[in-house]
Amino acid sequence: MTKTSERSAAPAISTEEELASHARHRMANLFQLLTTLTRMRIQRTKDSEARRQLGWLLEAMGALSVLQRRLWSKDGEDFSRFLAEMDAVWRRRCAGRPITIEVEAGVVLTPEHIASALALIVHELVTNAIDHGFSDGRPGRIQVRLESLGGGRACLTVDDDGLGYDPAALGGETLGLWLVKGLTAQLRGALTTTTTAGVAARLEFPSAAAD
Repeated sequence: MTKTSERSAAPAISTEEELASHARHRMANLFQLLTTLTRMRIQRTKDSEARRQLGWLLEAMGALSVLQRRLWSKDGEDFSRFLAEMDAVWRRRCAGRPITIEVEAGVVLTPEHIASALALIVHELVTNAIDHGFSDGRPGRIQVRLESLGGGRACLTVDDDGLGYDPAALGGETLGLWLVKGLTAQLRGALTTTTTAGVAARLEFPSAAAD
């Protein structure tokens, strides 16, 4: 007679939902580890520029972490849901300052490779407006809009009524503008920017589907 093992076997992962749950858990752990390591490096470095760059990387990872959680959820390819979640993040960043954040977003479906670049672009544009558009303490507003243009194309705009800037006076591209332009090229999108009365950035890009 064959003896049955008394040791209970671990339950097998058999359903697509369980596999997705484990993948989400592993991804969350990875982002948490990377965030912890980056924070540790910020605490140890004495170089101000290195601290600034690592701080930017920390924020970028935070935005991508929000995006990954959203992509794994129901209707996760709808980029407007990511913007709705980031709205709260941007508002917390403005806490104590007279800056209003307004997000108006229609349904725009984006695959992961488009959504990741788009998430970094919009976060860079909004945080740049928060940090530099109102550096003199003035009140103002930042508007984020997402809409379908039809034909598999969509439009993202970020504009503010802050200080604005003179591109000629910068003496070259800032790191943020260089990043946004590079990611726009990756998306095969078209970016236009005006900087006279505040800053207005308009990005047209291809989406998987837009309603």
